[in-house]
Amino acid sequence: MIVLFTDFGLKGPYMGQMRARIHELAPKETVVDLMTDAPAFNVGTSARLLAGLIDHMPQKAIFVCVVDPGVGSSRKPLCIRIKERWFVGPDNGLFQFVLKNEPDAVAYVIDWRPEHLSLSFHGRDLFGPVAAKLATEQEVAMTILPLDQLVILEEEQNHYAIAHIDDFGNCWVSIPDFEISKEATILIKNHHFFYSAVFSDTEKGKPFWYINSSGFVEIAVNQGDAAGRFNLTIGDRVNFI
Repeated sequence: MIVLFTDFGLKGPYMGQMRARIHELAPKETVVDLMTDAPAFNVGTSARLLAGLIDHMPQKAIFVCVVDPGVGSSRKPLCIRIKERWFVGPDNGLFQFVLKNEPDAVAYVIDWRPEHLSLSFHGRDLFGPVAAKLATEQEVAMTILPLDQLVILEEEQNHYAIAHIDDFGNCWVSIPDFEISKEATILIKNHHFFYSAVFSDTEKGKPFWYINSSGFVEIAVNQGDAAGRFNLTIGDRVNFI
């Protein structure tokens, strides 16, 4: 299975072009959109989100991960092997939390290049095709890169934030369940949110936070719109005490 994690969105041709290229090279492989609306240009928040979302994905998947504001620059294109999984994408810190506690992971710089490589769309021209080659057991030219030479997130990128807002106005936060106590208070824009296990444990219209089905903190209002009510947007910083 080839799994796509991008900030491309569904408007415009980008997802279609990348998926078409993968299908052309690996027509028998299943391609799944894990997320097409990762926080745009926000590598740090996307990195935390990616690390949590893969917990519920197949162990033999190949992940194409493209949140890449530095596309066209000198940043390296990577393949990373963690057990039976492959991760393909840019060396910009996006895999930092995926690699946490994975000392046996192996990272590679992708040396292979297609006949045509645009400056601005490596998802279609490089990362997607490499994933297709891996899925079909074709050789891909690459060179081992020591893990301690991978780019790490800069301090201003490494903070908790709202990572996704669903159609109900519920706000996913890039805090995984193992990093927070149920006694904690979530702080966003001077608003305080307290823990409740599920929606049915709260009164209608009451705001709260809980651990969602993907293992992340989520801000919600029972039968309401948390994002609209508290003017919350993707990228808003989040703290807890």
